[in-house]
Amino acid sequence: MFQSDGQWHLRRISGGGWAASSDGSSAPAPTFTPPPGRLLRTVLLDPDPLARHSLRQLLEDEGGVAIVAECPSAEAALPTVARERPDLVLLESTLPDMDGFALARELRPHVRGGLVFVTGRPEGALEAFDVHAIGYLLKPVRRERLRHLLEHARTLLFQDRRGSGAHERLIALLDRRDAERQRRTRLLIRHTDGAFFVRTEAIDWIEAAGKLVKVHAGRQVHVQREALARIERHLDPDRFVRISRSAIVNIDRIREIQPWFNGEYLVILDDDSQVPTSRHYRANLRRLFGRDDEP
Repeated sequence: MFQSDGQWHLRRISGGGWAASSDGSSAPAPTFTPPPGRLLRTVLLDPDPLARHSLRQLLEDEGGVAIVAECPSAEAALPTVARERPDLVLLESTLPDMDGFALARELRPHVRGGLVFVTGRPEGALEAFDVHAIGYLLKPVRRERLRHLLEHARTLLFQDRRGSGAHERLIALLDRRDAERQRRTRLLIRHTDGAFFVRTEAIDWIEAAGKLVKVHAGRQVHVQREALARIERHLDPDRFVRISRSAIVNIDRIREIQPWFNGEYLVILDDDSQVPTSRHYRANLRRLFGRDDEP
């Protein structure tokens, strides 16, 4: 990822994951010494045998990992992971028989440490957060990223396990909080060459146009094939308000509200955009101004 003009970009480069910073560098890998002789019991899941071979070679070079099984499909992975109860599962998100993120939800109770997506799909990072994955690596995997992730997994797994039930509940709570924060501060924009993130604070307003939405951010307009309601769920309700069936506006960008036809209103933004409201969403404006009467 790299930041430019208020955007967090997600490049299709080797490596990837949660540790990427705004300047594209990664945080130093945490140092941790696992119990003597304790290996990370790992399952590899990828339909591509060459991809599994490459990942296996990287893991063997790193050491401290025991690959207990390799699976080409979700059908093979489900009973294998339930039987082996590994410390770590490294899985591709694109599988021939099941969506990788849906599979992750079924695998998670049987994995002691965590799930790591190793994939060629840069657009799946937010979905990985939703299923509480501990990492998201883009192919081809960069050795430094993998090393950092393995150290992170060891730290989570091999710490003092006393009170581990409370610890795991806390981790799950933090995962949910971080996933929600991730959604509400950045919006994923997909295009033909890949994907990138736009900071939601940079968005002026969003409009629906048939089966498309247009995200207005300064002079840029990003067109997406997406439902407006789905985007609305990823926005902070304290920052954005839906004022009609086809428009969501950034509250901080509202300059004034003027009476319009048929008892409706016209919302004028700082960039001079004029966005009409609709009667069905008038209550949102009333809540915005903290009053029960008309704005």
